[in-house]
Amino acid sequence: MSTNLGEDKISGLLLRLSIPAILGMLSSAIYNIVDRIFVGRIDPLALTGVGITMPLQILQMAFVLLIGIGSSTLISIKLGEGKLDDAEGILLAALKYIFISLTLFTIPVVIFIEEILILLSVSPDVMDFAKDYIVILMLGGILGLPGFCLNNSLRSIGFAKTSMKIIVFSSILNIVLDPIFIFTLGLGIKGAAIATAISQIYVTIAVLYFFIKREDSPIRLRLTKTKPSIGHLKEIISNGSPTFYMQILGTAVSVMINTSILRHGSDMHLAGFTIIGSIYSFYHMVIIGLVQGNQPICGYNFGAKKFHRVKESLYLTLKVTLLLSVIMILWIMLLPYSLVRMFTDDMALINITSRSMRIYLLALPAAGLHTVIAQYFQAVSKPNLSTVLLILRYGGILIPSLMVVPLFWGIDGVFFSNVVSDSISFLVAWFLVAKELKSI
Repeated sequence: MSTNLGEDKISGLLLRLSIPAILGMLSSAIYNIVDRIFVGRIDPLALTGVGITMPLQILQMAFVLLIGIGSSTLISIKLGEGKLDDAEGILLAALKYIFISLTLFTIPVVIFIEEILILLSVSPDVMDFAKDYIVILMLGGILGLPGFCLNNSLRSIGFAKTSMKIIVFSSILNIVLDPIFIFTLGLGIKGAAIATAISQIYVTIAVLYFFIKREDSPIRLRLTKTKPSIGHLKEIISNGSPTFYMQILGTAVSVMINTSILRHGSDMHLAGFTIIGSIYSFYHMVIIGLVQGNQPICGYNFGAKKFHRVKESLYLTLKVTLLLSVIMILWIMLLPYSLVRMFTDDMALINITSRSMRIYLLALPAAGLHTVIAQYFQAVSKPNLSTVLLILRYGGILIPSLMVVPLFWGIDGVFFSNVVSDSISFLVAWFLVAKELKSI
């Protein structure tokens, strides 16, 4: 391993593993943001087309996270236990089952895409934008998303810098290709989807090359020697299921939010929500990168029964998350227009988005801390607790809030429902993690 997860100083480990992960995740957020900026220049309603197809993108990504996080968590634990053969079997199983699951999900969706978009309340003005974008993106994802799945395992074995370099180059590639396909070739929103698909496929090629060819990797992808078993699949699903459930609930919530926005607001409010999602993704990817740095430290030391190191890593991750969250919320509250203007010059959309963002992200620090705690439980192979927390935030509290609060506050209530969910779910998470840490 390039780092000693069981002996090196925790602060140094978290820095070495988190910074590359954060940079890699930030590059993903940045190319997502740049993609939205270019799409916004096509037509404000093109942003609506991208936003209203998010439920389908979330569902497709659910399989990536189910297998990617489930397998990487197990690989960290198996390496901590010294079981290299088991770790390689899990890696091969992850590759096999992510291709199968993506194909079985995507093909029917593409065949019935128009009917699905009608069910999602896509208006006639937005239909062509939405259909052109999502069909290309989902078909490309069959080859492109497996790379993101196995990229989690790169961090699990201590190669965070390699993981970062792959994601950063993919992001740069997407940013370069966007204006070429959208404007130079005149493909519009189709060009944005093609550019994203190409950059994703690069990730798959690069990650597969690493696991097949790199001699210094502690585990290899041996297509002929190691055979994935049903037992491996069951373990992966068990550990990845909390995030999978989160994505499924996220799909339901995304549909409910979109429907509520269109009921109490307009297509412009939905375009604004797409911008808010891009801005939030910048913050969220930083926190996810930090969590990904913490995951192998907690997972390895939990497997090695060095519980004092598990606690130290978690506490440090929570402190850094709180600091970053405070900085971000101050920026959103004091200078929202500086963020929104990156995506559009339309003053009506700028005003709508700035007001909505201040409401929607009011409990941002609580959301960040909740993310760290929920992912901690996954890292130490306690998926049931993680599942409880994720269900609370992404469904148990948010869905009822979306049904009630907008009845009193209209469109502002749609966005304030997120504040209610983030605040209550964080309080529950804090109670559970405090109780858990006393027992180890």
